[in-house]
Amino acid sequence: MNITITIKHYHAALNIGLQDVRNAWLLENNQPPVKLKTIIYQGLLTYRLPVSGKRISYRTLKKGLIKKKIILQQPLYILPF
Repeated sequence: MNITITIKHYHAALNIGLQDVRNAWLLENNQPPVKLKTIIYQGLLTYRLPVSGKRISYRTLKKGLIKKKIILQQPLYILPF
């Protein structure tokens, strides 16, 4: 069983797609999509990249967003308890 995720906005230079303001996805070419951690850093909404830990603010990301509809299929993980 899969979960359907719809990406509404895309930043081409950073390869980040936004589902909504709180859900951002890193969309690398040869790797599966990775959900970015959303945090509040110094009063600004920011996203953390998984390996480097680099912070990208929503304000920076918003400057290069384009409307693009991308559909992702993610497997559903159900805990056994």
